[in-house]
Amino acid sequence: MHKTRPLWHFGLLLAAWLLLFSPRLLPGVGAKTLAWVAISAFLFWPLVLRRWTLWLGVAAVALVGMLDIFYSYYFHTLADEFFLATVLRTNTDEVSDFTKTLPAGPIAASLAWLALCAAIGSLLHRGVPAALSRWPLLRWSWLPAAAVWLLLALGYASGSGARQFEVQDKSRNVYPLHLAWAAVKQHALSDAVLYQPRLPQYPPAAAAQIGTIVAVLGESASAQRWSLLGYTTHATNAPLDGLPGSMAAEVLAKDFMTAGALPFVLTGFSVNDSIARQSPSFLDIAKRAGYKVFVFDNSRTSGNGDFFARVLRRSSDTYQKIGNGGDYDGVLTPWLEQALHDPAAHKLIVLHTFGSHELVDGRYPPDYAKFPDPYDNSILYTSTLLKEWTAMLEKAAGTGSAMLVYTSDHGLAMPPCSDDYIHRRSLTGLEVPYFVWGNASARAQSPQLFTLHGEHGNAILGENTVRALGYGQMSEQGQWPDSAHPTFEGHAWQELHRLDACTLR
Repeated sequence: MHKTRPLWHFGLLLAAWLLLFSPRLLPGVGAKTLAWVAISAFLFWPLVLRRWTLWLGVAAVALVGMLDIFYSYYFHTLADEFFLATVLRTNTDEVSDFTKTLPAGPIAASLAWLALCAAIGSLLHRGVPAALSRWPLLRWSWLPAAAVWLLLALGYASGSGARQFEVQDKSRNVYPLHLAWAAVKQHALSDAVLYQPRLPQYPPAAAAQIGTIVAVLGESASAQRWSLLGYTTHATNAPLDGLPGSMAAEVLAKDFMTAGALPFVLTGFSVNDSIARQSPSFLDIAKRAGYKVFVFDNSRTSGNGDFFARVLRRSSDTYQKIGNGGDYDGVLTPWLEQALHDPAAHKLIVLHTFGSHELVDGRYPPDYAKFPDPYDNSILYTSTLLKEWTAMLEKAAGTGSAMLVYTSDHGLAMPPCSDDYIHRRSLTGLEVPYFVWGNASARAQSPQLFTLHGEHGNAILGENTVRALGYGQMSEQGQWPDSAHPTFEGHAWQELHRLDACTLR
């Protein structure tokens, strides 16, 4: 019995070390993910051989695991560069709002995970020295892992761009390197967004240009709660119902949070593809077309100059951070009024709202608490502002052509898929509203801008804005992506309806 106990004890130590890397299984358990757990444990095994490196490794894995528990709960994947982008643009107010909506399940799982990590660390702290004294050869067990790390480092340092990408693509599966590579990628994306966009060399079609365009970038609005799109419980779009010259449709977003979704609205592409192609945003196109560009922003950011601030600032003649999400979106109204009366012959005015972002009961003034459901109240408030802004636009334009176009970057998960209205993987997080209004002059000039046939993604906002700027040929020549026939993770829109609406799996 005495002879077998040490071997049994060493097996327990190995099992405990493997268990530390089990968050790699959060997106799903399969042969590949189980293999990557084992590979991760093997590659980081040298940390076990010194007590200070052991506790450093346990602390790192414990922290990353806790982050992944929450991120996986919301989006069914491990933390990535979009998680970091969201963190970097989050301010203290948004952190406060987020903590108020934390669900009990992930909190309990995180606490249990931290307790488990502490227990594993304590077990290894006591058990590994005894194992090393029993089997001296274990002191050299770091060599195979070190050899692999050396080969990876040499391959990355001396390889071509393709080889470096291959090393990165493979090693990000090693837990918890996914977060380290996400930080590298986010840093690269942050720097690369300073690229100079490739603008069309040919002039715009002046006859197709709409004089004044107001583009409203919404936040967290789900099409499921738009009464104009079939919602019958409450008249959430009552102010817009029957508005002459308007049209509403349901379109598909590309992600469940701003960092992944909004780039498609601005450029028609993802962040990566936008950078690779040096794609212009519709604001860049407006500047090229001779428009005076205004941007008024009520979204929340940390002030660090994130992707969206840079893109929105890049081609704006006037950029004004109006609020930081703490103000109701009505704070944008006087700034819109001021821009509408600017003497420029052609104007693009972008309003970046905070919309129906969680916590939704803080997104509208008390006077708009018409319904028992706070999310419905937030949609009603947005509808009221859209009606007010179209009236202001119509009055300011006079006999000139004018249009307002609106969409949301993404929606939110809602009951029964979640206990509250939150950013989370769900069908309601992808299906968002699209709304466009034009005065009589604009409708007569470009009637195609005020109809929508078939399925489209919410990149239609940028696409139709580019057409209204006189650059419709960009879509025809493939320089701007077509928003028709949208997909998500390889699934056509109708296929998504055959998946679980709460997980899209």
